Amino acid sequence: MASRRTVGRGSQIIFHGPRTASARSGGSIASNSTAHAVLARRLLFPHYPPSKPLPPLISLSDTHDPTEKGDKVHDTAALKALNDEIYDFLALAVRGFILPWWGKITPRDREFPQEVMRIVSHLIKELEARMLVADVPYLIANAIPTLVTQHYLDYRTAESKFFTSYATGLHPEQSDSLHYLFHSLQPHMAVSPEGEVDPNYVRQVIEHIMKACLPPEDWDAETERTIIREIVVKIVLEDAFPRLSQPWFLQKMALELLGSPAESAGPAAPISSTGWTLNALVILFLSAVQAVSGFAIAAIAGIQACLHVVAEVNNSPHYAKGTSMKVDLVTPVIDLVSEVLNARESATMTAILSLLQLVCGFFAPFLNRLIPYLFYSRMHPSMFTKAVSQGKKVLFPNGYPGPPAVNPTPEEQILIREQLEERLCSLVPPIASKLLFGPNLGMQRRTVRGIIDPLGSSKCNVHLLVFILDAILVCLFPELAVGSAKGVMEMPTPSDQERDTPLNSNNSPFDTSNLLED
Repeated sequence: MASRRTVGRGSQIIFHGPRTASARSGGSIASNSTAHAVLARRLLFPHYPPSKPLPPLISLSDTHDPTEKGDKVHDTAALKALNDEIYDFLALAVRGFILPWWGKITPRDREFPQEVMRIVSHLIKELEARMLVADVPYLIANAIPTLVTQHYLDYRTAESKFFTSYATGLHPEQSDSLHYLFHSLQPHMAVSPEGEVDPNYVRQVIEHIMKACLPPEDWDAETERTIIREIVVKIVLEDAFPRLSQPWFLQKMALELLGSPAESAGPAAPISSTGWTLNALVILFLSAVQAVSGFAIAAIAGIQACLHVVAEVNNSPHYAKGTSMKVDLVTPVIDLVSEVLNARESATMTAILSLLQLVCGFFAPFLNRLIPYLFYSRMHPSMFTKAVSQGKKVLFPNGYPGPPAVNPTPEEQILIREQLEERLCSLVPPIASKLLFGPNLGMQRRTVRGIIDPLGSSKCNVHLLVFILDAILVCLFPELAVGSAKGVMEMPTPSDQERDTPLNSNNSPFDTSNLLED
């Protein structure tokens, strides 16, 4: 639900959460953790005694050096909270998607939800094991930035061809037809020219994941496997992709990440015009001494912190894992910034980014070790707990699958975009804004609009989501990668013997023919 509030000279949209139906009686309330634990025990582990803790699904045992005592990643309370959130999410999914129809078929059979839970438990543990040995820093710092950079580049290329002979047969007066040109630049076997995802593609992907993760006896249980597959397909195609591809949703997420603008400081105190006095000179001298000493202390502390970080990075056991030491993790991020800001149209921005790339290239060996170190040292169970909790609130707002949230009106979507433009303009100091965005306000706003426009088409955004999904799957399941990507994605996996089989697909990292035969 969104309402409009006037702030200063303009309007601002205040979001109050999705507009959903009223809570059903007996629903699970998100804030009642005790009720959640009782629900998970009652549905998933009815034979467990109340005093016996539930078996952990996530351990994150290999994320850090076990010799590091007091590491936050081994915080038992945080891991317990993460497992409780996952169990609650699974219990709500079983109650919302399985019990309504299974109870009508066999009212007395209570073992089927437990069998589904056992299969899901195998999947979660195997995915965790693959994630711990996968090269996730490469995915975050190289693969995804490269995909986003290509998305921006292809969108602007399609936009430049829209009024040329390349768009023959399209209607230039209809801006919705831009995605046909974009699809010709980014063809994908799972995405149609209308921006719709093929459900069979998602089914085949889930089938491969389940076959790779489940033991043979669980893989042979076709009924449970099909139910889990269709639930995941529904969540991906009907809940996740339609929402994540919407421009207003991405803009709203960007506003939440950027936060509210800082309040402007009050008027500066007037400068005294009584002239220089002895007291003023003494105060000025002491202030200068204090500033110099403070700068010296900060510099010494900064140098010590840098030396400490360098020593930890060089001694970290994680920086050499996977392909992070074989590929550049810095240049793709700089290329992404350059393409997002459209640096080729500004000589000043091009010079700044070229200088930055030169400096980063000089320190590339250390930066390629620093990025994996920062990732593994900052990874904490609370990050995943927040993600699971947020997904639970979106999919089960009142303890049951809620109706689809009502999208903002066109007027509200325009206001969301205007707020994001204002926030991006205020994020950069005026002097830097003139160097990066343009010398005057009009050019600055045009540059900011150019940053947002490539994500302004939901049908084009679907291509980006599918390619990111492919990159994540190839990171966790390297055996899905095509032969041309094999040299790039060499990383340790639980099943290294499956990596050497080349696949036969040019538009996707998946060989659906092999999956269909299975």
